[in-house]
Amino acid sequence: MKRCCQEAGGPAPRGPVRRRLSYLLYAAVIAVLGFVLWQQWQT
Repeated sequence: MKRCCQEAGGPAPRGPVRRRLSYLLYAAVIAVLGFVLWQQWQT
């Protein structure tokens, strides 16, 4: 996966793009955790 991404886009741009991707990653993790907790609360 890493090799494919590096070949397609070259070196990863540092700055707002990388920051935005990290925010998206955190949001996805929080959403998954919240969904799991909600499922357990439902049962």
